[in-house]
Amino acid sequence: MTFTIFNSKFSEQKGEVMSQGALSDLKVIDLTQYIAGPYCTKLLAGFGAEVIKVESPSSGDPVRHIGPFVGNKPGIERSIPFHWLNGGKKSVTLDFETPKGIEILKQLIAEADVLVENFAPTVMPKLGLSYDEVKEINPAIVMTSISNFGQNGPYRDYQTNEAILYAMSGCMESTGDTDKPPLASGPAVSQYTAGMYAYLGTLMALFQRGDGGEGQHLDVSIQESAIENVQMRVTTYFHTGKGKPRNSNNRDWAPWQCYPCRNGYAAVLGGPHRHWRKGASLFEEPRLLEDQFLHVLDRAKAHDQVESLIKPWLMGHDKEEIFELGLARGFAFGYLATMAEAFGFKQHQEREFFLETESHPEVGRLISCQAPFRLSNSSWCMGRAPLLGEHNQAVLAQELQSSLSDRNQPKENSNHLPNQKKNPPLSGIRVLEISREWAGPHAGRILADFGAEVIRIDYPPRMETTRGSSTKDKAYNRQLGFHQLNRNKKCLAVDLNDPVDQEILKDLIRHTDIVLENARPGVLKKLGFSYEELKGIKPNIIIVSMSAYGQTGTYAPYPGYGASIEPLSGINSLTAYSPYTQADAKRIRETDMINGVMGACAALTALSNRQRIGEGDWVDLSQLEGLMHGIGGEHFLEYAVNGETTLPIGNRHPAYAPHGCYRCREEDQWVVIAIGSDEEWRTFCQTIGQPELSQDLRFATSEDRQQNHDALDTLIEAWTRQKTHYEVMHLLQDRGLMAGAILNIPELCQDPHLWERNYFQKPSTGSDTFFPGFPLQMSATSAVFEHIGADLGEHNRTIICDLLGRPEEQVKSWPEEELGTDYDP
Repeated sequence: MTFTIFNSKFSEQKGEVMSQGALSDLKVIDLTQYIAGPYCTKLLAGFGAEVIKVESPSSGDPVRHIGPFVGNKPGIERSIPFHWLNGGKKSVTLDFETPKGIEILKQLIAEADVLVENFAPTVMPKLGLSYDEVKEINPAIVMTSISNFGQNGPYRDYQTNEAILYAMSGCMESTGDTDKPPLASGPAVSQYTAGMYAYLGTLMALFQRGDGGEGQHLDVSIQESAIENVQMRVTTYFHTGKGKPRNSNNRDWAPWQCYPCRNGYAAVLGGPHRHWRKGASLFEEPRLLEDQFLHVLDRAKAHDQVESLIKPWLMGHDKEEIFELGLARGFAFGYLATMAEAFGFKQHQEREFFLETESHPEVGRLISCQAPFRLSNSSWCMGRAPLLGEHNQAVLAQELQSSLSDRNQPKENSNHLPNQKKNPPLSGIRVLEISREWAGPHAGRILADFGAEVIRIDYPPRMETTRGSSTKDKAYNRQLGFHQLNRNKKCLAVDLNDPVDQEILKDLIRHTDIVLENARPGVLKKLGFSYEELKGIKPNIIIVSMSAYGQTGTYAPYPGYGASIEPLSGINSLTAYSPYTQADAKRIRETDMINGVMGACAALTALSNRQRIGEGDWVDLSQLEGLMHGIGGEHFLEYAVNGETTLPIGNRHPAYAPHGCYRCREEDQWVVIAIGSDEEWRTFCQTIGQPELSQDLRFATSEDRQQNHDALDTLIEAWTRQKTHYEVMHLLQDRGLMAGAILNIPELCQDPHLWERNYFQKPSTGSDTFFPGFPLQMSATSAVFEHIGADLGEHNRTIICDLLGRPEEQVKSWPEEELGTDYDP
């Protein structure tokens, strides 16, 4: 039994009858463990693929042994992270150290569409299952390899964990307070982001393969995936040579963060900026309505003064009340929610975001997050996690039977030569992007990077935030953030309130595959661009709607930004220097980017479904739900099951000791060190030249080291302060120990591993400076970086006249006096 969770009201609104899962034609062999790989295959299973998880006969996926556990009772079938990451999969056990185990695995591979693995890069070749060997068995297979630092490069074999990946991606350097050490994220941001990219890349390779085509090999680096979260800071450094200092507060706009209130913290954002004039009276402070605070840039200059004027009112109200009052004034407010408060949020109840799964033989029914996004023409199935080896008889007997007749007959080869580079995987797909800010444009940028023709719509009377605050001297064409988020796209500048421009857009819809939009629900409908109307123009159109709260529910009509969605999601409560107090909670920027990746995943899922059944889709992606599912699902499952959530413990770790962030020789230079076993501890003591520490009874076992962690940290930092963070990292890694330098943005941009992997890219035209590259590499195709973000209206004539065949007089010019920005009052 499985539970279909698509909201019935949303389905009825579009008159659609949902089919089976979008990926129900796929068979996936899952050789993954821990987080990144299992999250990729969780998404595949949730959207209908048959996922066969291959585990060790003796112990299974190591996550089976990692808590928290259901009912706080340890057991191989009771791990909450395992239940979250492996719902809906089948489990078979094979011993890879025996010829029989490898032979059976090869038979499974011969019948599969996808093979996902996240072993260390040397493991698959040692098993006789390198990609070259796998494609001899099945030329059509897509093999997705997820690893810490990619399949090649100086760091390929480095030992690591989530905190080290977060450190080496540039994310940790920007998390926490400037007067304290950098702070590791509570949720596994790096690994979950990589899981999304692996899912996305797998679907792109399958889409390009089509029926009877040849597969390819995907190389997904967890480090490079995580860099997406700081891509704007990387872009800024390459173009200006400046790195933004560590700071947990956003002082670019005011107000724009969480502030104390009567019963906690409220996320108070003075945006959308155009609402300030009518909304600022909320704070009952007349001075805030004076001209000196009217423009967002003036409020930013008077940051401290603005905050001092709003704080008295905030302290007289509860966070929930502030949230509601702010929304009513058109502001994108939120509040700092605990996991319990986020779990009970009214919107989730109305949209049935938390539902029971199928009953598990040992732990019964579990309540967990459902789909990260909802398709109108496909279901999400949330089966339970499998018992270890539960499907041995059913799966292996079936595969052995089918292999008797065609055991040595590989699948039909494609017309392409092995390893011959093809066009980018989304070539021939046209995307119309009607989005603003970060999440929507990031989703569109990913699709454009991998070959889609993305036409973004610009509204010249109020250009979006990333085009900057000035209309003088065409400054809106020279904004770094815009160039990065909108690279490879074309720009059509139109006024959707104008009847002629509305007809141009409708004409363009006839030639479009996907519409990507992140407006508040109802906005496009008022302009005549509802899903029903667009479907009437193009019957198999795909609409991906990325609103803050989704298309249904009490809060659907309201705006949201990452700075309000993240605290409201409960995710903030997982990251702090000490066991959770609201004053200590920290943001993990930038969750907009995570939702951007999720938006691209949604588009590819719908595109895969259209390839399967020939019909379009309306995808409902709530950015709040996407974030909660994408990096917080295991924590919500823990709360639902046990009524509690694991409290943050700063830079420490429940299983590793020592585990921490240590100051090094140079100013503001840090390294993360993680020691697991007692044997590793002894090696560490030898490496730092203090073998006697391994005999110190305070540190004899992991439990002892946990209890005496403060004393241990002091001893370790006395050693690390004598060396640079790179020296510590390389020295410990050479001994097989986990360590990673916390890279600031300049160091990240100069890191030799990333350069050897050709991660940083220059566009073919428009700039001679580097930008962040692509988090996944594909063996038979590649991403493209043709040009930076387009000038305002740069492609109007090409699209209106050449593509649509409309008359020249419909190509508008936009004089400077008719332009406006999102910063304007």
